[in-house]
Amino acid sequence: MGPGSMTEAREATAGESALTLVPTFVVVAVDATGMGIILPLLPFYSQRLGATPFLIGALISVYAVCQLIAGPVVGILSDRYGRRKVLVVSQIGTLTGFVLLALAGNLTLVFLARIIDGLTSGNISVAHAYAAEHSAPSTRKQALGMTSGAIGTGLLLGPALSSFLVHYGQTAPVWAAAALSLISILATIALLPPDHPASEPLYQHRVPEPTLMRSLFGMRYAWRLLGLLIVFFFVNSMFLSQIGLFLSARFSWDGHPFGARELGWMFAYAGFINMVVQGLLITRANLIASDRTIVMAAFACMGLGFAGLAAGSNISLLAVYLTLIIVGTMFARSTLTAELSRSTAINRQGMIMGLNQSLMSGANISAPLISGALIGHRLFVAWALAMAAIAAIGTALAGQLLDGPRTH
Repeated sequence: MGPGSMTEAREATAGESALTLVPTFVVVAVDATGMGIILPLLPFYSQRLGATPFLIGALISVYAVCQLIAGPVVGILSDRYGRRKVLVVSQIGTLTGFVLLALAGNLTLVFLARIIDGLTSGNISVAHAYAAEHSAPSTRKQALGMTSGAIGTGLLLGPALSSFLVHYGQTAPVWAAAALSLISILATIALLPPDHPASEPLYQHRVPEPTLMRSLFGMRYAWRLLGLLIVFFFVNSMFLSQIGLFLSARFSWDGHPFGARELGWMFAYAGFINMVVQGLLITRANLIASDRTIVMAAFACMGLGFAGLAAGSNISLLAVYLTLIIVGTMFARSTLTAELSRSTAINRQGMIMGLNQSLMSGANISAPLISGALIGHRLFVAWALAMAAIAAIGTALAGQLLDGPRTH
């Protein structure tokens, strides 16, 4: 086969992989919408059953703890038995958790529902691994950007649906999330091609199966990336867990404090920026800058935005600060996730994405507690400056830990 024929074959394969990822986008977006419906509802739903603020916090923590435990296990199982099979099992666990939550008449069942959902919540990490495995190295960033875009789309639509459906009863949004979960299972079975290890494209180089411990200790560059992701997840979790209360305390609109409606506008704006970054900017940025430069700039943007929030309560500048934070977040998440995928052999994608999800879960256990303590004591400036300092650390670490410019 001549060079021209090989190039045409690679292009055809890349085109086929792009088509394969369209169903992946649908599956992840439906999954994320279901999660987005539950997130804003859970505190009020639990409070109706007698939960104190401490128990509501414990509900969030127990889910994150279960994710932390299950993440690598689900990832390794997907490496061994196939992404599609494990994804379906994970989605069945999510559906079971939602149905149990809708039927819950006491807090014990609510906790059990969140434990089941947390222990089987490998949907996103397995979907990331599936996208990586069905894309060429040259298009992997766009593939992972597509799954990130699907998550952003779902987490934008979910809260909006929740706020609409709650008028029909407290359990209506939960049943809607369960219905979406069932649709996601059917879509996975019907739309996603089964894994065919024997007929993989040529660009999916696999390595011989070493022991798990040798694999873990041998991923030196991957561990540096995971270290950076810890910083990112921690500061992002601090921000998302308390931004609503911060805006309500510091900013007003038409003479009243920021509330759910204004927060909804902010998330809608974040969803719009997410689509612009994933659809237009990330590929162009990659053509003119290295991953190290992009991640350093992303952390710097986040830091400037956090510092701006600490500086004052000028409503006209709020959009500027939030834009810096959101754009930095989108670029950092997409670039670091894609670089993490490229740093690991294709048959270890599930394991590395599971570790990635576990780190995110760890941040979701600890960061909201620290953030909540600061906001609870009305230390708003300290909250914003603490995040700015962490983002500055991320900028410095990215310059030290990431590889320099290279050809993509």
